[in-house]
This record gives sequence, structure tokens and C-alpha cells, in this order.
Amino acid sequence: MSSDTFILNMPPEKHFLLSSGKKQTAIPISLLDSPEALKNLTSGLGWKILQELAEPSCPMDIAKRLGVHEQKVYYYINKFRAAKLIREVKRERRHGTTAVFYQAKDYAFGFRMAKTPESQELKISSPKHGRIMEPFVSRGKLNAKIIVGSPDPHGPWKARSSDSCCAIDFALFLGAFTDGTATPNYRLDTEVREKDLKGNLILIGGPTANMITNKINPKLPVFIDLKHDVKIFSTLSRKSYGEDENGLVVSVENPWDKDSRILVVAGKRFQGTRAAIIALITKSERIFSGNKYDKSVTAKVVRGYDMDGDGIIDSADILE
Repeated sequence: MSSDTFILNMPPEKHFLLSSGKKQTAIPISLLDSPEALKNLTSGLGWKILQELAEPSCPMDIAKRLGVHEQKVYYYINKFRAAKLIREVKRERRHGTTAVFYQAKDYAFGFRMAKTPESQELKISSPKHGRIMEPFVSRGKLNAKIIVGSPDPHGPWKARSSDSCCAIDFALFLGAFTDGTATPNYRLDTEVREKDLKGNLILIGGPTANMITNKINPKLPVFIDLKHDVKIFSTLSRKSYGEDENGLVVSVENPWDKDSRILVVAGKRFQGTRAAIIALITKSERIFSGNKYDKSVTAKVVRGYDMDGDGIIDSADILE
């Protein structure tokens, strides 16, 4: 089986295209300015530390896994940051201190000659913000279970979920970042068992229609308050949002699996869930940039609008 490689011009990201037989895989690549940028990788320890950063990790954990002093890890972390080989991805509180997690910016590194033959230049369309969906999408693969509410009457409210149709637009959005090989991609909330709560989860629909959303809803920084006329409440701004067109998008640690995350896309009513989906698709970079009252928390409140007057929500603004 032959193997060819190409560099794709895809601003703002560049990709390394591996062509093997009928299969092509596009891998994000960092093009470095000079060989000097790689000098810290010639050290065996430096290379091992960078390999550990293929997935989000903090210096303390890397030091424990490699059996080295934490200061040695910090030395290389600082060198990698200066060379722009890694990026900060999250922070979490540990024993009264803040642990900073880093990840390699790309999965390949290389250099580009000043002049590249046109025959090697390929232009392909690619989603602008594909990396923004990590860890729910990773390396071209769906890395999560999508859970939608059952269309049959279920739960304390005997609700029939109509939110699942919104998931179709979201699935098309996710499909642009994946190779489409992960099947089946979803579960009905009534089918979910304890083992299914492990790993990354994407929950579509509010707590009355999706019983898994209902389980985590009280723990969210922005949640749907079912006790006071069903409204969205933000613990960050202390504000309530009562319009049917209000929705939320929240990403939090999975309480059933500390190494994974949950993405909740829900609304007060069906219109709100649709607004949340539209906001996630059209404003993904802003959605994952953090709440304006606390940038460390990924939680947004949105409002949907019917811009063409046909009775269907087709646009959304971020309220906080």
C-alpha cells in the first residue's frame, strides 16, 4: 500500500494530509519557523513530555506518570509554550491550588520550504473551528455519546421529546469534523444505563424531556429551574430568563466519569433548544469562550429569534 503526504493550505489551520490507498486523513500540523524550535524535542525527556500532551494533562500528573521531578516537567512546558507548541486548555482546583492543563496545539510538526511546487498545493474546504469541539470530537472521530429524549411519554412529566429533531442539525454540524465511522451515535434517555454514563456525553433537550439532562441539571452553573415557573437561572449572573425562546449551552466535568465532560444543549421549551443549537453551530467560538461573568466557566444563555417571520426560530444571540 503506497503512502503520500501533502501540506494543505487551510487558513487559519494547516493540515498534514496522509493519503494511503483510498483513505485520506487530515491531521492538524504546526509549521515551524526554524529547526531551533525543535531543539527541546531532541531530549528524550522533552519528547516524552510532549507525547504526554497529546491529550490534556497538567505538569503534576505528567511528572507522576514519567517518574520525574515536577520542576523538570515545568522546564519543558515553558519551552514548549514559548515555541507555541502547546496551549492551555483548562484549569481545575486541586487541594487549594489551581492545576493548569496543557495540550499539544497540533498532532504533527514540520517545516515548509520557501517555494512549494503547485502540484503539491491542495485546497479543500474545512470547518473553521473544528478543534473547538474537543474533547467531544477528537482526531476526526466522534468521541461522545449523543443522548436525546424519547419521543414516547416518559419521566415524571410524561413528556414526549420533540427536541431530538434539533439534534439532526447538530449532527450535520458534527459530521463536518468527523469521518462518519462511529455508529451508533446516539441513545434515547430511556435506553441509558449506568455504564452508558461513562465517557463524554452530549445531552440534547431540557430536564422535563431528557431524563439524563434532568439528573445533571441541578449541578449546572446555568440550569433550568423547574420549581419557579420553569425558567433558566444563571448562578454566575444571578439572573433569570423566562422566555420560551431562551436556551443554554453548558460544558462541565462528567460527575459519573471525572476524566470526561458533558455538553448540555437545552432550552426552556423546544424553541429554546432550537436556539441553543443554532447558537452552538453559528457562534461556536464564542460559545466555548466562557461566560462573561466568569471566563473559566463554559456556560452560555441564548435567545432565539424568528427573523423571517415564518414561525420558526432561525437565529440566536448570546445573552451571557
